[in-house]
Amino acid sequence: MIMVLQSGVTLRCLLIGGLVVALSGFTGCSSAPDRSGIAKGYAGEPPTDTDLARWVSQLRDNSTAIEGDSGVHLLGAGTEAYAARLALIAAASESIDVQYYLFHQDATGTVLTWSLWQAAERGVKVRLLLDDLEKRPDDFPINILDAHPNIEVRLYNPFYRRSGRALQMLGQFARLNHRMHNKSLTADNLATVVGGRNVGDEYFDANKRVNFGDLDVLAVGPVVSEVSSAFDRYWNSELVYPYQMLTNNGGVEQGDKARAQAQVEQSITALEGSPYADALVDSEIAKHLKDASLSMAWAPMALWVDKPDLVAMNARESGGTFVIDRLLTLFGNAEKELFLVSPYFVPRKIGTELLTEKAEAGVKVTVVTNALAATDVVAVHSGYAKRRKTLLKHGVNAYEIKASPDVDPKAWSIESNSSLHAKTFVIDRRWVFVGSFNLDPRSAWLNTEMGILIDSPKLAETMLHNMQEMIDKVAYKVELANDDLVWIDTFNKKRYDTEPNAGWWRRFSAGFMSFMPVEAQL
Repeated sequence: MIMVLQSGVTLRCLLIGGLVVALSGFTGCSSAPDRSGIAKGYAGEPPTDTDLARWVSQLRDNSTAIEGDSGVHLLGAGTEAYAARLALIAAASESIDVQYYLFHQDATGTVLTWSLWQAAERGVKVRLLLDDLEKRPDDFPINILDAHPNIEVRLYNPFYRRSGRALQMLGQFARLNHRMHNKSLTADNLATVVGGRNVGDEYFDANKRVNFGDLDVLAVGPVVSEVSSAFDRYWNSELVYPYQMLTNNGGVEQGDKARAQAQVEQSITALEGSPYADALVDSEIAKHLKDASLSMAWAPMALWVDKPDLVAMNARESGGTFVIDRLLTLFGNAEKELFLVSPYFVPRKIGTELLTEKAEAGVKVTVVTNALAATDVVAVHSGYAKRRKTLLKHGVNAYEIKASPDVDPKAWSIESNSSLHAKTFVIDRRWVFVGSFNLDPRSAWLNTEMGILIDSPKLAETMLHNMQEMIDKVAYKVELANDDLVWIDTFNKKRYDTEPNAGWWRRFSAGFMSFMPVEAQL
């Protein structure tokens, strides 16, 4: 099966260290809270007489959209992606639904959190659904948000006790190994942002040490109601618990409020006057949102999303309508071209066979993933590297993203060290998929995922043109020379006979990990 472990250092360490196998018989000491009495929640009907409703209506009126089409605007630059989220939060008048795997409390995360609080203050109902793998000391600041009468926080597949996570992971690994990797932010059931980005400085070009090249779409039209319906299914899932049910806290302490206020002020101060803030101010997306001049691609679209419940997840191997099943069908039906961008690429045997068979049948197959020096998970790279020669021998084109691309940072969303994080696939220059799905076992079998499939030859051609124009500057072309791997840097006219810019320890670690029996967890 075409198939990295997403961020979650604790989980990776457990897997790679072999503790899971050694302690698989360990029993957990916490049980699920009683779910009876949990209120169901659903997205409301989109308003019709608000600034956001009028903007969406104008966008459609100014387009050539036909009945059933949705509109999307690609969010490549991190500052634009962040500005889009802030603009939707500011424009919402009735509801904001937020669903993320990671939600850091760094500068951008804190300011976005503060924006949600401000929306709640003006009467907007905010639902915040987070995966619970990311550790938040003392549950700060979700405890602050949840205390607001217009904000409710729920956690997906949570640690039932708020401390002692390592022991709970060991004792309940079969359950806690399933995570929610979905990412969306929806305002008033009218406009949504869906894609690969979590919330944090490294996703929005605000981290001075490392940034992720990523991709989201801002969408309007019928596909938004699909995103809202999917959010409702997760919100009401048996694996989701209100934060209040998981904590014994009697309320928010005054010290927490002071801490929250100080963090907001520090974050705003940190962003003010910085090159990042200047780039954010220069972003014209908020203006284009207000005057309905935002460029949009209009086409038939559908949301592909996994079911949230554990029973369905455990039954995946029987096939069905999961994202992996649909993607494999889409890839299998390709007649001319497969262009696959995935930061974590672990094809395994069946995925390797699918891609090589397509290449041998005359389909142009291109895979873009992280180079060893650029990846944030060496173990995942090992799962790809051991099948790299086979792919190349059968005609698959492979490109690996550089750790330091030769490109203007604003163009590729990178300042210093880089890592590809976008997940997008273009099939037969017609179909475009943008979402949270990595081509790896974890996305296929362990995490829940989502993405939007767009039927637009025009958008597909635009994306392919832009990516192929950029690829020489940001990636190495991997080739075979006398059965040896070589990395070609066409921009700098250099050739490497070993993994470029990767130290010996990183190369050794990747080689060692290729022999470890952890591929199914990557």
